[in-house]
Amino acid sequence: MSSNSSWVPNEDPQTLFSERSWLQGVVISAVAYGITVALYFLSFYLLVREKNRVEFKKRLPLLIYITISFLLGTLFMCALAAFTQMAFIDDRNYPGGPNAYENNEFSIPVDNSGNAAFVLSNWLSDALVVWRFKVIYQRCRVPIWIVMILPCLMLAGSVALGIGFLIQVSTTNPYVTNGVNFTLPYLSLSLALNILLTIAIVLRLLTFRYRTVAVLGPKYGTHYTSIAAMIIESAALYSAVSVTFLVLFGIGNAVSQVFLQSLNQFQTIATLLIVFRVAQGKGWTEETATYVMTSRRSESSEFGKMRFASPGASLTLASSGEVVKHTSVDYQERSPIPISNNFPV
Repeated sequence: MSSNSSWVPNEDPQTLFSERSWLQGVVISAVAYGITVALYFLSFYLLVREKNRVEFKKRLPLLIYITISFLLGTLFMCALAAFTQMAFIDDRNYPGGPNAYENNEFSIPVDNSGNAAFVLSNWLSDALVVWRFKVIYQRCRVPIWIVMILPCLMLAGSVALGIGFLIQVSTTNPYVTNGVNFTLPYLSLSLALNILLTIAIVLRLLTFRYRTVAVLGPKYGTHYTSIAAMIIESAALYSAVSVTFLVLFGIGNAVSQVFLQSLNQFQTIATLLIVFRVAQGKGWTEETATYVMTSRRSESSEFGKMRFASPGASLTLASSGEVVKHTSVDYQERSPIPISNNFPV
């Protein structure tokens, strides 16, 4: 059958555009949820395969964390699918169409459950980024409690504004309210927290990369400090989607609904990517900082920690146990310090 203009609903173009954006956002969210499912089961498998009881107990909190995050993401997806079905099929004759249904029925139980899952997922995601920030800055020169003051205050503010947001959407929608609109402040604070910690984490990793390369050459240090590691460790994926939504939301563009519907899933994906790297043994740990030098000036002392075998053999870093497949002759050529086979440990 061919298209007929008479079949187009009797709504203004802005309303139809808003409904299209909403529906496309649901589709994108469903695709992102598929990625969430895959990442969850991959992370789950890596976490539970540890046979050592002590190591398994260390991983148990992460296992519980990703399970809760996955369940919240699933609840949000179910609520989103059910609400979309109600707007476009079950109650299709609602006055004003799906767009009016979304604005006026935003606080019905099925949608409220999705909103609660969204906010709880957001809190968990922010908390994980704060935790990763703490891990990466654990051994910096400034006491860790000082470093953590601002992130913890921002996280507490995000929780407080999130409660206000939930109260708001239990009576109206996030776009229209007679009182204070918590949507923009709440998501802006969460975004600011993620961007601030993203920048701080990237700077920290770049510093370690610079110092590692200065001592061992460009081959070493990339395991933890590659561009992919920086993006995943700092949850920059969620930050990028969130800032796009906030800009469009701030200017009143209906395309913001595409990102609003899918924001929760990208948030969960960013969380699972971090845990997935940790489960693989590729994430940054509190001991990682001890594997590299703290300054360029300590180059000679770092070489002093290396044990050399006879010419042609590999060497081992005493601080990390990492086997470096270079001969003592190789390092003798690269180091400004004369190195012999009997170099003291």
